[in-house]
Parts: sequence; C-alpha cells; structure tokens
Amino acid sequence: MSEHHPITSRKKAGALSTALFLLGLASLILTEDWWPGIMLIVGLPLALRQFLLGRTYDAMVSLLVFVGTYVTVEFDISWKIFLPVLFTLGAIYILFREFMGPDETTEEEKEEELNHEIEEEKK
Repeated sequence: MSEHHPITSRKKAGALSTALFLLGLASLILTEDWWPGIMLIVGLPLALRQFLLGRTYDAMVSLLVFVGTYVTVEFDISWKIFLPVLFTLGAIYILFREFMGPDETTEEEKEEELNHEIEEEKK
C-alpha cells in the first residue's frame, strides 16, 4: 500500500480536524440532529486529518464507514446487512494495515512520541 507524502504537518492537520469537529458539534447543537449526524461529525474530521497526513487509503476507509453509516440511516436503507459489512471491512483494513503493512513511522514521529513520553514521566 503506497501512501502519499503529508500535505501539512501533524500539528496543522490536528488543528484543522479539531476545528472542523468543533464546527460540526456546533451545527449538531443548533439542529438537534444528533443521530446520524454524529457519524459525519466524527468521520469527516478524521478523514480530513488522515488525508492531510498523506494517509489517503485511511481517509477513504474512514469516509466509507462514517459517511456510509450516515447515508444508510438518513435515507432509511436496510442496515441489517450493510452496516455490519461496512464496519467489518473497515476493521479488516485497519488490522491489515497495522500488522501486515510496512512500518511507516518517520523519525520525526518517533522523536515526537519519545518527547511526549518524557513529558508524561515528568508529571
């Protein structure tokens, strides 16, 4: 599985996805359309973050699962078969990617994790 280079830094991707999430929550509060709206509010920022970090396949799977769930519920499509298949495909992809795919952790990410662990130990 070939992934692309990140479009932006992890910090900016996190900030953009968090801002989108908060705007989504604001819209849910205003419209009071919690279900299935929450699926879009969780899925779209997640997919945006993955896309900005160059994880295109992950973004596509996230969109498939979250937007697929939203569409299934919103448009009253029979979900008894579709949603379990959708979630199972998402889970298989994630497991395959993590355990069968190459380790794509960059030196910057490893250093960031180490710094985070050191900060946690200081507290």
